[in-house]
Amino acid sequence: MSKILFSVFGMMIGVGPIMAQEAIPSAEPLDEGPLVADPQKDALSLADMMYQQSQSPEVKNNPAEFQRMVRLAAEQYANYAREFPRSPQALLALYRSGMCWQEIGMHEIANELFKRVMQGNDLNLKSAAAYRLANFYMLNADTTNAIPCYLTVIQTSPQDDLKVDAQYRLGRIYMSKGDSNGAEVMFNGIISNPKAPEAFQMAALLGMANIRSSAGKFQEAYDAYKKVLALPNLDIKTKGSCLLQAAALAAKLKKESEAQALYSQVLNDPAMKSLLPEAQLGMLMGLYVAGKYEDVLKEYERTKGVLIESKEVLSKRDMLMGQTCQKLKKYDEAINFFSSVEKLMPHTEMAMKSAFLRLVCYRDKKDADLPRRVQGFLNLYTQVFPTSEFHDLARLMAAESLVATKPAEAVLFYNSINFDKIDESIRPEIMYKSAWAASQSGNRELAIKLYTILLEKFPKNKRVGDVYAARGEMFALTGKEGDALADFDTVIKNWPKTPSAAVAWQRSAQIYQRRQDVTNMGKYYEGLLKNFPDASPAALAEARFAIGRAGFDQKDYQKAIDNLTEAKTLNADKYKAQVNLLLVLSYHQLQNAEKLKSALQTLREQNPESIQSIPNVVPAWLGMQCYVNKDFEGADVYLSWATQDDELKTAKKVIWRDLAKVRLALKQYERALKASDNFLAEETQPYRRADGLLDRSMILLGLGKYEAAKKDAETALGLGVEGPLMASLKIVLGDVAYAEKKFDEAAKNYGLTAELFVNDAELKPLALYKASMALEKAGRKPEAAQYRDRLKKEFPEWKPTEQLLPPVAD
Repeated sequence: MSKILFSVFGMMIGVGPIMAQEAIPSAEPLDEGPLVADPQKDALSLADMMYQQSQSPEVKNNPAEFQRMVRLAAEQYANYAREFPRSPQALLALYRSGMCWQEIGMHEIANELFKRVMQGNDLNLKSAAAYRLANFYMLNADTTNAIPCYLTVIQTSPQDDLKVDAQYRLGRIYMSKGDSNGAEVMFNGIISNPKAPEAFQMAALLGMANIRSSAGKFQEAYDAYKKVLALPNLDIKTKGSCLLQAAALAAKLKKESEAQALYSQVLNDPAMKSLLPEAQLGMLMGLYVAGKYEDVLKEYERTKGVLIESKEVLSKRDMLMGQTCQKLKKYDEAINFFSSVEKLMPHTEMAMKSAFLRLVCYRDKKDADLPRRVQGFLNLYTQVFPTSEFHDLARLMAAESLVATKPAEAVLFYNSINFDKIDESIRPEIMYKSAWAASQSGNRELAIKLYTILLEKFPKNKRVGDVYAARGEMFALTGKEGDALADFDTVIKNWPKTPSAAVAWQRSAQIYQRRQDVTNMGKYYEGLLKNFPDASPAALAEARFAIGRAGFDQKDYQKAIDNLTEAKTLNADKYKAQVNLLLVLSYHQLQNAEKLKSALQTLREQNPESIQSIPNVVPAWLGMQCYVNKDFEGADVYLSWATQDDELKTAKKVIWRDLAKVRLALKQYERALKASDNFLAEETQPYRRADGLLDRSMILLGLGKYEAAKKDAETALGLGVEGPLMASLKIVLGDVAYAEKKFDEAAKNYGLTAELFVNDAELKPLALYKASMALEKAGRKPEAAQYRDRLKKEFPEWKPTEQLLPPVAD
């Protein structure tokens, strides 16, 4: 808001005209000598006598007689000039005739006579006639004709006073016509003339001060006023006015102490009582302009007793005090002063300005009621001053106070603003906020319209990139995806390193993702990652996840893993569950057992609710891998997971088969039996069924169910199996017999296996070892020794690594 400045114009002192009329002599008295007739002299004397008679009080009080007598004198002077054209007094007679005609208002006749006189050689009469013509023209506002007449006076008059008078008057004419150079020449002529009367010296100095001040030459104007103040016979009124003018100029020149001293002269002089309000105002203004706001308050307190009768001056002072308090952030005091101005000058522009400044105070003190106050201001002043810029500034204040918290209400104020009334330097920013508020309030079509206007009117504004991005966002939200993509591409192309470009990459990728255009989605997300590696973690995580998910769908599992892992690192809260699941599936597809095991463990720990989403084939495959690698505990975990802890009856037979073997290896016989039963309930193929019966036989043996174990082994042998499977069944039958203390029968089965599978590096040494142990138990030590010798000879490196024989029954 611009500061209130009170312009003080240079004072011009009027100087009364110095008339160039010489004294008209009376008729000469008759001497006592004999009368001698002189027609020429008598004619001039008669004219003088007639004129003198017209000037008597009794004639002047009779207008008709006065007119008659002056006219007779004028005609007598004219007759003289006609009858005696060669007389030295002829020009004087013409001049006096012109005076007479001028005195009774016959200006045309008078002016013609003065012009004739100006053509003569008598400088006194020529300058006097020119002066009278000039004054006549001035009275009739005919400066064009007045100027050459005054110049004639200046160039020809032998009378210094008359010349100075003409210079002053001509200087005034030049000033009125805006010819400051011409005026300066005239005034300087007076100032430099030591014979010029003091009144003219003063008037010329004041004229020069006015010219200098108007031209912004404040120092020269100030010096001129100081010279006036130095004049010895200055009247009190002129002195007071000059003090105020000089003080105001001193303040502008930042001569603060001099300004205060000059104002103090007025404030401390009782003779200048009428100027006290203006002096107080000037003093306060000087301090205000100097930025000494605390001193303004002190001076106000010191001089607030000054009686100010003028409401205008009082309102100016209170306006100044309001602005001072506003500068000092004393908003409540400022509001009171502004309210005073509004009461003093109701329904005026000053009242409106004070009301607006009061709104500014409410804004700066963050008054929650500001929008209502703005509306009250608008209701009061828009009708009276419909074109004022304050209305739109007030609407802007209300909108700005609402935009963050109540954008819908802010839009109403923004939409009522005439943006052409807003300073062009801030107009783009305000229009941008208006569009943003519209977007936030859900009025997206209006936001698009405002953004478009902003781009059309301010195509080179620094926020153009932001505007394109914001409009693109609105296009996207209103289903105009083609327009949105065009705006986003414009941002990416023209402002590639700005935050708006990051938004453009991301929003474009999202649009293509909705369109299921995986290629372009990946292109734009990768553009975001490449060009904005320091973007927000949320944006980078979104890009990584989308690229990773696309990689998974396209069976590029390593790409999926790399990007999904990064997405989880950047934003675990949002992507942890999805990433953990997809990593499991990706590692399964890559057949990476170790990574899959770790991923499954992470999923079970962090997202147990997602376990049901894992296809059973995943833990089944991992369980089988563990079984192959003899990680029986791991195999039990994952195969059990694949069967939902034995509850999934529809699990594949192979899973039940392997789970039975795993649990058998872990000697978890009860659980192994359940898996084995589930397998045998479905398996019908003889060889595979025999293998399952072998497992169940060993499980039943572990449970001490010898008859059932023997029965399963014999049933399996009855299926006609051969080879290692048959050998394994024989060993199980031997184990059952051994457990029942039927050592001879056990030795028979073991020995038969050893003889049948002479080349089997696993079964034969096991059979030899068990046969020797059974024979030892049977008391057939020599035979047992033979089996031990064969074992040592044929398999010297073989050693039992665990308890290979079943415990003997009690």
